Order: sequence, then C-alpha cells, then structure tokens
Amino acid sequence: MATLQSWWQQHLPLVEALAPDTNNPEAKANSVYALRSQLLASIERTLANPAAGQTLLNRFQVRGAFANFMQQLAADLKSIAASGWGAELIPDQDILQSQFPQVLAELEQQHARLAELQALFAAASEDEFEDTEQDGVSSGVLPADEVKALKASLKEAKGQLKLAKRDAALGHPATLQREVEGIEAQLARHKKLEDEAKALKVLIKSTTHNRDALVAQARAKIDSNEARQVITERLGTVLLDSYRHYLRADQRACVGNIENLWRKYAVTARQIEAERDAAAAQLQRFLVELGYE
Repeated sequence: MATLQSWWQQHLPLVEALAPDTNNPEAKANSVYALRSQLLASIERTLANPAAGQTLLNRFQVRGAFANFMQQLAADLKSIAASGWGAELIPDQDILQSQFPQVLAELEQQHARLAELQALFAAASEDEFEDTEQDGVSSGVLPADEVKALKASLKEAKGQLKLAKRDAALGHPATLQREVEGIEAQLARHKKLEDEAKALKVLIKSTTHNRDALVAQARAKIDSNEARQVITERLGTVLLDSYRHYLRADQRACVGNIENLWRKYAVTARQIEAERDAAAAQLQRFLVELGYE
C-alpha cells in the first residue's frame, strides 16, 4: 500500500493534466483512454513485478484492481476531461465531512436511534416476544394486541374506581387506584417510545433538508483549485480501496486456511488431560485384575 501511495503521487500530474487548461484554450487535454493505458502499463510494471518485491497480488489481480478503479470513476474522469475541476463532482458526503461534520454526526445518531426503536417495535410484534431488559429496566415497548388489551383494562379499572369511590362495597378504591396507575405507567412508557420515533422522523427530515441546503451553499463557494484538491484526494482513496479489496480477499483466504487447520488438528489441554485420566483409570483396572494393588 505504501508503494501504491507513492506511485499515485508520482502519477498524479498525469491525472491533473486531464482538465483543460483555462489559461491556454488551444491546449489539448489528455484523453481518458490515453491516461488509462499509460497508468495501467505503469502500475503493472510497479506492482506486478516480482523483482520489485510484491508477491501478494499476481498480474491479473493488479490489472483487475486498476480496472475496477477506472470503472468506478469513468464518469468523473470524462467530466474532468470535458469541463475541468467542477465542484459538482464532489459527493455530498465528502462536503459534509469536510465542512459540516457535526451535521453528519447528528444525522447518523438520529438514524441509529430510529433504527433501534423500529427494531424494538418489530420485535414486539413477533409471537414469542420477550421484553428486553438493560440493568433490570424493561425497554417499555409493548405488542400492539397488549396495548389494546391494556387500554380496555384501563377503561374498566377506571369505571370500577369511579363506582368504588361512590360505594366502598363495590371495591377498594386504593387497590383500584394502584391498578389504574400501573396500567397508565405501562402505556405511558410505550407511548413515549412511539412519540420519540415520530419526533425522530420529523427531525431526520428537517436535518436532511438543512443538510442539502448547507451542501449547496458550500459547493457554490468551492473554486476550481480547491475542487481539484478534494477530487484528486477522493480519486486516490478509491484507488487504494480498490487494491485493499483484493488484499482483504487474500487475507480472508489465509485466515480460512488457518481456521481449517485449527479445526482439523487443534486439541485442547482439557481434552489431553481427559484422555490421560481415562487411560490411567483403565491401566489401574488392568493392574487390579492382575492382582497388583
């Protein structure tokens, strides 16, 4: 990866030369096709050469990773060659990350909490639902049929409480009051979660709208020089990620082979001790049968 990073920095001027020269309208920019051929030949000499010390990826993997890189960025490179370094080529996410990281962080937190609540409600609708507890406190979410049943019970309990207050012979007001308060507390916890989910949806919509407005404002202020720096940084990141994908595949294969060896040959100390004790017990029985105590 260090070699690849160095190679990218060395060849970055070729990528930058894709854009038309605004100071010389008659100058002819490089074509994407010519750039691709030139870079592919160079990176193959750099990374697919055993003499250079790189043996993790073969020639076809080196070419494949570069082809993926070019394919992902084909539209961007063509746009650079045609119109130069336009801020419209910078993804919204990159602008947010560089200019408004707090907005991005808030949006991620809102989405995460909403997903958590939606997962709770979805779990509550399952047949074998059991309320999750954290530090001895239930989540408060209730299945829809239980909410309906609790509301009916609450209505009935309130009616009985009203009658008991008029005539003590019809019930104990204090007991009925505790029952009403208990049901109301259950329903209140559930409703609080429902209200939070609704509020989060509104908040996410508002944050997204504000985010889009902020991105548009920030994009309008980016000049071509700053756009070039941000775009070329992104191009380099995509290139490195493309090769990391191949390296991770190689790593997964190595790990898989080691795990297979472990499953096949690994013997724990407990297993060895158990086999030793069994053999010792069997030997003792043989000695007893032979008359040795």
